[in-house]
Amino acid sequence: MKQLLTVSMILCTYGVFAQGGILNRVKQKAKDKVEQRAEQKVDEAMEKGLDETEKGLEGKKDKSTKEGEENATAQKAESVITPKNDFQSYSRYDFVPGENIMYAEDFSQDVIGEFPLKWPINNRGEAVTIKSLPNQWMRMFIGQFVSPEINALPRNFTVEFDMLLTYIKSEEQNFGSVFPNFEMQLLQLSPGEEAARLYTQDDQAMAKVAMVIQPAYEDRSGIYVQSYYDRTMYFEGGNKDLKKFSENYQKPFHVSIWVQKQRLRLWINGEKVYDIPQAISPQAIFNHIGFQMAENSDEDNVGVYVSNIKVAQGTPDMRSKLLTEGKLVTHGILFDIASDKIKPESAGVLKEIAAILKENPSVNIKIVGHTDSDGDNAKNLDLSKRRAASIKKALSSDFQIAESRMQTDGQG
Repeated sequence: MKQLLTVSMILCTYGVFAQGGILNRVKQKAKDKVEQRAEQKVDEAMEKGLDETEKGLEGKKDKSTKEGEENATAQKAESVITPKNDFQSYSRYDFVPGENIMYAEDFSQDVIGEFPLKWPINNRGEAVTIKSLPNQWMRMFIGQFVSPEINALPRNFTVEFDMLLTYIKSEEQNFGSVFPNFEMQLLQLSPGEEAARLYTQDDQAMAKVAMVIQPAYEDRSGIYVQSYYDRTMYFEGGNKDLKKFSENYQKPFHVSIWVQKQRLRLWINGEKVYDIPQAISPQAIFNHIGFQMAENSDEDNVGVYVSNIKVAQGTPDMRSKLLTEGKLVTHGILFDIASDKIKPESAGVLKEIAAILKENPSVNIKIVGHTDSDGDNAKNLDLSKRRAASIKKALSSDFQIAESRMQTDGQG
């Protein structure tokens, strides 16, 4: 007799983990700010930044004089930055996100056009919305950006975020502006709020891992990794080619980082870039993440954005939970907002579940979908059922698990 196990999956979308939620009061303030800025005379820097891919800021222009320009710009922006999910490109993706969310950020609480209040910055940055993309984003200019303090991260944790690199093309420079080099950082700073502010001034950390991307045209992009402990270099890796990185320009791409003691792994849009067994000092205990932008001579025409940041503790032992406890709760299967379309970065979790089922052919599962509590209960129930059905379809069509082994349900 075959065994029936219940796999209860918490299915999440962009922004569902943002700390503090999306407060109506802050949303209204942001909306008021946008309308106020639109009614004022827009200065030249903002004019450049908002007219095209920036930028999709949801402000209102003078329709009587700029209606045609606005329509043309909107069409162009949509054609440039509309996300293009490719589930097949993640077929070799083995990243599994951490089980317990420790920090999340989508900049929902920040006022459009102002710098993010919770992130110490030593130069210039602002919260923006981008046409056709969910949530708000932080636009980064030259300088250092540091997250709020996160409780001391364990030896096993994951970091995920989305980035977007955009440029405004011109007749004279039809290949666009050159993107600045940028660092993605894991940081160990002293406890307290003051430490992050001081780091933006002196760049001194007890421990640091810097993953430095050097964007270029065609297949000439590169990346290198350096790590430090007690202000001394611990690991230095040579330059590595990122031949496909330019394919990510003008559309969002997903970055995944997995730390397991000294081991460091990095994926960009599902492609594994690094798996370094001893990249990190065994004494390092990280408590911040950060980004650093290099100088760029044309930064008003270049956009570097980040959002949907998630830091999670540990990774679930799916095999044990499924086979011994008979139940698995995962935050690792993601969907487009208000949709049953699975995001491609969910492939690692789906692959692991499929592997367990293939190794245990006597096990059948029941997939129970969940959504957040916002909105109409009936619509949420329907969505949760459709999302569970989407998982069943993906496991069947992409991982060859027989549909007869899977039941689905939803709980709203």
